[in-house]
Amino acid sequence: MTLIDWILFAGFIVGGIVVGRIAGGLTNRMLSKESRPEPIQDAAKPLSSLVMYGFIITGLMTSLGILQPEAAKEIPKDLIAWMPQVLTAAIIVIGANVVTSFVQAALRPMMGRSSASVQRQVNMAVKALIVGLASVIAVSQIGIDTTIINIALGALFFGVAASMTLLVGMGGQPVAREVAASRAVRRLVAEGDQVSVGNVVGTVVSIRPTAVEVRDVSGSITLVPSSFFVGEPLTVTRTTAT
Repeated sequence: MTLIDWILFAGFIVGGIVVGRIAGGLTNRMLSKESRPEPIQDAAKPLSSLVMYGFIITGLMTSLGILQPEAAKEIPKDLIAWMPQVLTAAIIVIGANVVTSFVQAALRPMMGRSSASVQRQVNMAVKALIVGLASVIAVSQIGIDTTIINIALGALFFGVAASMTLLVGMGGQPVAREVAASRAVRRLVAEGDQVSVGNVVGTVVSIRPTAVEVRDVSGSITLVPSSFFVGEPLTVTRTTAT
């Protein structure tokens, strides 16, 4: 090889990396704009990585053609045979990001009473689990042995599932406690009764699934948790029927 060949060899490698990083960054910036739909925003990073590595692989293949021209002749045939597997793997990863956004949206009402940090951790765990499983499937599509990864991911799956069950359960305990208390409150008071419980005095306006609306003498409405009626001394003055 001549000096020019070596310069071209190194230039295509470096150029592929530089151009790949620039193209990947531009792709990520364009797809992650706030005006884009949420599934496209979630898929921005995987797509930008795909673009970046596409340019890097192109640079490496061109360099290989300079280093070994005979070996480079077989690349197009191998690429054509390998391309369906790569496209399938890319579709799996992108689809996993879309599914993740729907699962997180479905879990949001269930964690309404949980703290922001708990919700963030659950969302991260869900995304890691779904995208992790999809990545293993995608890698296996390309033809890489994933036996060890499957074992590790299986252990991680059960750990994350147990943690999510515990977190969601802890977030739902206060709601379940108030719902159970409301059932008892309905047998103790009725709408229109005068009640005195703790420092709350007024007329029962409505009994909700988790709380009781009480109107004081000034007309202000106070939403009192149902468990407060069960845990505090309660005085009830029944409404006189007319």
